[in-house]
Amino acid sequence: MCGIVGLLIKNELLRPKIGELMLPMLIGMTERGPDSAGLAIFTEPVADNKRKFSLYTMDEDFSWVTLNNDFHAHFGSEIDLKQVANHAILTTDLDVVTVKIWLNDNYPSIHVLSVGQMMDIYKDVGTPAQVAERYNFQKMSGTHLIGHTRMATESAVTPASAHPFTAGEDWALVHNGSFSNPNSIRRMLAHKGINCETDNDTEAACRFLEWRMG
Repeated sequence: MCGIVGLLIKNELLRPKIGELMLPMLIGMTERGPDSAGLAIFTEPVADNKRKFSLYTMDEDFSWVTLNNDFHAHFGSEIDLKQVANHAILTTDLDVVTVKIWLNDNYPSIHVLSVGQMMDIYKDVGTPAQVAERYNFQKMSGTHLIGHTRMATESAVTPASAHPFTAGEDWALVHNGSFSNPNSIRRMLAHKGINCETDNDTEAACRFLEWRMG
């Protein structure tokens, strides 16, 4: 059992308050999902030649400054890096695959939660109120969002298993319930070279959709 909330702001004057307006809805879903919470929030798009990477690490002492400096030293390219607790939004004009390979080779503890021009993802373990305070959801601005509160039933309570999951650029999925065949889906995808990072059934659904849409 989980909780799902969504909000679309058509009035441009209210977009700076989308986090404030969403927060009571997310916290109101605590009984349906006290284990973890997450948010996919959409903002105005970055330039056509740029992409935003939502990054996460479980290391609360991780040095994002060091990552920024190493990135610049390796690529000779400036990036925009905005840290929020142990998440960060990295914006660059470099190729997506190139950035992912570099992060995996040099910072394997970093999880890439999403890539796109508009969407940022934040998710972590804890009650919705705790996660919202940790990442300052109340102060976020944007055009629309989708939030999720999780009551774990078939996979571990970890940040990686929290929702939302992504299946392509600016594409988020949250889910309430259980799929009946995630293991067979994972095995089928593994034969195609597509692997899941978690044992969460929603991630299996995302990887399947990503394969079908690819």
